[in-house]
Amino acid sequence: MEQRNNLVLQGTETFSRGQLDNVALDNGSVVLDSVAGRYLQYGSYTTPEFAMPAFCNLNVSWNAHAPQNTMVEVRCRVYAGGSWTGWMSFGKWAPDYPRASISTHSDDGLIFLMGDTVTVALPGGGTGVQLQVNLSTNDDKVTPALRLLAAAVRPLAWDKQGGHPINRRLYLPEYCLSAHDPSFGRDMDLPLVMAALMNRWGEDILPEEVAYVMEDKTTGSTSNGAFAAAAAGCCGFPCWQAWMDLQDLREQIHDGCSVAVRIERRIRGQRDPIGVWMGLRGFGHDDAVLADYVLLNDPTADSDGAVNCTMAVTDFARYFTGRAIALRPKPRDTEANRPRRVSCDFVYSAEDDCWYLAQKGQRQLLPAEFSGWAACSPHDGVAHATTAHRTFRRAVSAPSGGWSGHGPAASASRPSRPPQAGGAAFTSWTIPAPCSLQRCACLRLRRPRCRHRKQTKAPRLLSPERQHSQELFGINHQHGRNILWQRRSSLWAASTAPADATSPRTWRAHWASSSTTRN
Repeated sequence: MEQRNNLVLQGTETFSRGQLDNVALDNGSVVLDSVAGRYLQYGSYTTPEFAMPAFCNLNVSWNAHAPQNTMVEVRCRVYAGGSWTGWMSFGKWAPDYPRASISTHSDDGLIFLMGDTVTVALPGGGTGVQLQVNLSTNDDKVTPALRLLAAAVRPLAWDKQGGHPINRRLYLPEYCLSAHDPSFGRDMDLPLVMAALMNRWGEDILPEEVAYVMEDKTTGSTSNGAFAAAAAGCCGFPCWQAWMDLQDLREQIHDGCSVAVRIERRIRGQRDPIGVWMGLRGFGHDDAVLADYVLLNDPTADSDGAVNCTMAVTDFARYFTGRAIALRPKPRDTEANRPRRVSCDFVYSAEDDCWYLAQKGQRQLLPAEFSGWAACSPHDGVAHATTAHRTFRRAVSAPSGGWSGHGPAASASRPSRPPQAGGAAFTSWTIPAPCSLQRCACLRLRRPRCRHRKQTKAPRLLSPERQHSQELFGINHQHGRNILWQRRSSLWAASTAPADATSPRTWRAHWASSSTTRN
C-alpha cells in the first residue's frame, strides 16, 4: 500500500496474494496460463478484499501490455451499507480496441459507476474495495500481461496534510491546447499533460497519439483518467490515479516525479468554474513576500511559452480537487506497445495536383471511408525540445486518394500556404536524416540526385515542382524537411532520407498504425 487511501499493487509477491483462475505470474506480471505451449483463451485475477477509510469516490487504474488480439477488462466491487455490491466493469480495454466506459449502478441506485469514478452516496460511504481483472486472447501464441493495479479513494473525513515546504523545480515540456488537434476540444488538456509527463523522461510522444489511445468512445472525450493511466502504461511507464493532499504532492516532487493534478478554475468563455488538468513541476519560496508557491503547466494558456505559471500555495490548496495521476520512470526491461511504422515514399503528381504515398513504386491510396486530414511541419530552423513543439500546417485528402494543400477555406487558386484548422497548429515527429550534404535537407521529389557542393554557388531558378512544394507547405527557403502526415486513425512522420548514387531523392514517410478512427 503506497499511501493510506491509495492502493498500488505490482510485483510477484503482491500479486501472489490474490486468487488466480487460469492465470499465472510471469516476471512480476499476471498472464494467461498455458498448456502445451498454448495460452488459454480466458483467465481472471481477483485481489483480496481491502479495508479502506470511509470514502465517497473510488478510482481504479491499471497498466497492462495488450498485444493485438488480446483484451483486458477491469472490474471492482464496493463494501457499503453492510454488504458487497455486484461487480462493476470499467469497460474492455486494449490499445487497438475502441475503448468505451460503462455506466452502471447498484440495485438501490446509491452506488454508481460513471466514466472512471465510482460514487458512493450511502451515509457512511464505502469501507471496502475488491478488484478483478479478466484477461482474454484470440491468439493462443500471445497473452496480455497485467503489470500494475491500483485503487484510490477520497475519504469522507479527509484530514489533509501540508507537509514540509520544499524548494525544487523539475523540467516539464510546455504544450497548450491552441497548438494541437482542435477536434478533441477542451478535453485535450489531459492528453497534453500526460504527453508532457512521459516526454520528460525522453519518450517524445505526441499528445495526439495519447489522445487516440485514451479516447472514450462512449463520451467521445479524452477525460477518462483510467484510460489515461492505461495509455501511459502502454508506453511502459508505471502510472496510476490517486487522491493526494499537499504533503503527497511534495513527496512526489521530492522524489523527482512530476504529477498531473486537477484544478477547479475559470476558463475564458465559461461562466462556471470547471476542472482542468495541469502538470505539477515543483514548489518554490519567494523571499520577498515570505510566501510559498506552486509551479504548474497550464495547457489552457494561449501559447506554449505561456504554459508555465505559478500559484500561491494557499490558492492552490483552495482550488486543487485532490485528484492526481502519478507517473514513474520507465523500467528498462518493460515491454511496450509502440506504433508500427512502415517506410514509404511521398511523391507529387502534377497531373492530379496532389501528393501520394507510395511503397515499392506502388501508390498507396487512402481508403474511401477515410475522413481525416493531414498536417505537415516544414523545417523552421529551430531546435525544438520535443517533437510535439513543432508547428503544423494543414492538407486535406484529395478525391483521387492522395493529399492536397487546398483546405476547405482555400480559394480556387493555389494558396501561398495551406489553411489551418481553427487557427490551430500541429507538431511532427522529428527524424533528421540529411541528404548527401551534411546541412542540406532538400525536398525529396522525384528528380535527379542532389548535386550540392560545399562551396557557395550562385542561386538557381527553382523547378516548377520545387516552387509548388514551397507554395504548398509555406516554405520560404530552398531547403525544407520533417513533415508529419496525420489522419484520424493513423500518423505519418515524413523525413528526408539519405541519397545515394543510384536512387532518386524521395520523401521517406513512416506510418504509425492505430485502429481507432475519429469521425
